[in-house]
Amino acid sequence: MTLEREWTFDVRRCADASGNLLPPERVPLDALLDPQRLVQAQICLSALTQMEASVYLYDEAFPTPIRPDREPMLVHSPLCRELNALRDATTGFSRCLGDTWRASLRAMRERQPIAADCVGGRRTLWSCPILLVSQGRAYPKAAITVAAFPIENFFAEDVLEALFPGGRPSLRESHRRAREMALARERLDQVREMVRLMAEAFSMEISLRYEMAREQMGIAHRAAALVETLSRMAHEINNRLTSIHLHAQLARQSVGAPEVEEPLELIKREARSAIEDVRALTRYVRRELTLAEDGGEPVAAAREDGAEPLAGSKSILVVDDEQPVAELIARALRAAQYDVDVAFDGEAARSLIERKRYDLIIADLRMPGTGGIELYEHFQRVAPSIARRMVFLTGDVLSAQVLDFLRETGSLHLPKPCTLEELLALVRVALERGESSTS
Repeated sequence: MTLEREWTFDVRRCADASGNLLPPERVPLDALLDPQRLVQAQICLSALTQMEASVYLYDEAFPTPIRPDREPMLVHSPLCRELNALRDATTGFSRCLGDTWRASLRAMRERQPIAADCVGGRRTLWSCPILLVSQGRAYPKAAITVAAFPIENFFAEDVLEALFPGGRPSLRESHRRAREMALARERLDQVREMVRLMAEAFSMEISLRYEMAREQMGIAHRAAALVETLSRMAHEINNRLTSIHLHAQLARQSVGAPEVEEPLELIKREARSAIEDVRALTRYVRRELTLAEDGGEPVAAAREDGAEPLAGSKSILVVDDEQPVAELIARALRAAQYDVDVAFDGEAARSLIERKRYDLIIADLRMPGTGGIELYEHFQRVAPSIARRMVFLTGDVLSAQVLDFLRETGSLHLPKPCTLEELLALVRVALERGESSTS
């Protein structure tokens, strides 16, 4: 299963017939995001949950699919297929379709993830909105809705069978099969978090593209303010994409069932594809804003190769103010047999470093208060050997300050979003460099 690559971002699709930028509430989602990306997410999530997944555009009057040739609801579970036979007497829609549409509308109206009921049970649906954020306001564009709660949330088979006036003998067998296929509660917790991160990443991506369109049409604020906005947005979207990729990779390592491994691998590939898209988008923005004075990247990050990671007794400190990202990175490194501590701000990191010797310190460059740059400069003054053991992750590769710092220090770094393989490659190269400098 491969993604279609015909869609390209064209700011003219964000304009009206007179060439003026459409307001956020009117710009179509497919002008800012490849609809096939959402179709792919829907396919992966339906297979992963072994239940169903829906994607609806924001439309108060009708359950509108993301693409005209696609069904808004993709059903995987035999139980959901049985319940789909129930029709709403007023609208003629499947009651399941009506339930997922109403859940999606509610998430979009409330502009936050919500849990909702369906015809088959209580709190069975999880819906996350995709929002275009512009000038401090959020405009709903679509929603991803999945049946991602434990099978126990569904009604018993006799209750469900009673929904059919003439009975439904086949429903009992479908109910039994759905129970056999159901994911464990903790795995569904991970699925809901993954859906939330996906929706946030899509939201940040379309918001970033809308700001690009605003700038190119001459409606943006001063260039300096735009750079700061885009830097902040790139930092956030890169954190979310890194989390999605690490979630899928770690979940795939801990699950042996082939029917779960396949959708997890598809999600991993989609996250990797999105990572490459965001990197290309970031390079384009940076080039357009002429931030790269010399052209090209500052200092190259670690390259992947086939060598095994240096683990054993190596101790690593991960410093990132995004707690979910920091904990995912720590979990991935511990799985590779490293000894890992975590700090969620620069001051906590400094305290840990002063009490314990770390073979490697992985720090996010952009954090409130003491960030990676300030941490590096502090130890460069008081203990240069510690500064030499620092490497950096950054979701902000648009800021001139960040680019100048990386260029001047020559520090190893890895741009977010990144994959697990790239992270382990960075650690391997940094530890090898540290060993060679002390030998």
